[in-house]
Amino acid sequence: MSERSHHVSLGKSSEPDKYVITPDRYITTALRRACAFCNYQSQAGNDRCALAAYDLAVRCDPGYARAYNYRGSFKYARLGDILGAIADFDAAIHLDPDYAIAYANRGLLRYQQLGDIPGALADLNLSNDLSSRLRFVLNPDDASTYTTRGLIKYAELDDIEYALADYDLAICVDPNFAAAYNCRGLLKNVKLMDIAGALKDYDRAIALDPLLSEAYYNRGTLKHQELGDSIGALADYDLTIKLAPKLASAYFVRGLLKRDRLNDPHGASQDLARAIALDPNVATER
Repeated sequence: MSERSHHVSLGKSSEPDKYVITPDRYITTALRRACAFCNYQSQAGNDRCALAAYDLAVRCDPGYARAYNYRGSFKYARLGDILGAIADFDAAIHLDPDYAIAYANRGLLRYQQLGDIPGALADLNLSNDLSSRLRFVLNPDDASTYTTRGLIKYAELDDIEYALADYDLAICVDPNFAAAYNCRGLLKNVKLMDIAGALKDYDRAIALDPLLSEAYYNRGTLKHQELGDSIGALADYDLTIKLAPKLASAYFVRGLLKRDRLNDPHGASQDLARAIALDPNVATER
């Protein structure tokens, strides 16, 4: 199989966003009102007012771990405030050392934003251990956690067996989590040479999330390199570029396809030039 790059993203589990607070009966009346206001402002896209509301929730009960976790998730997902999010996750874990979701959120951030592989694995392992010990059942919220841990094992540690187990587990707890199918398809394609299985997983990922550009890209490379389906590969590359118009590698592989398989030198030249303009190192990174 030819050497090539692939793309994965974690996407979202089919569960609601974790930064939307659901008050429970243990919260004070003042905190319940603050949480409700957080919900309203975050859903309305009013980030400034939402942050103020989350700050109020923390002030109402400084010992309530969930308030810090929700605020940290909001800072990360909506504001891009990585250090602020880490501080809030740290505070949540300090207040409640058994708070599995806070470990999961911190682990995801450590891997995605900080490149802290040992720290991310420690948090994700502990999150899953706590989930099993405290709830005794798998929670759909954990699908992205298992997928991320699988991705680290695959991409960073080359631990194929355990990466596959994590992807399988993610799909078991949330069969509608498209990113897990895309990641599992990539592993089957590149490491196991299970082309039929990979294609099936890519198809499922796209059926669940038609906007998942990484799945189109990966399926396109499979059709291009493994199946010799030039027309199918071109269609997938076209959709990838439509969904992710700044993805240099998509222009690059489409340019190679046009040059080597479709006898379109002009189109190939345009795509390769666009790829290099977006990322001058695109050819050497593959």
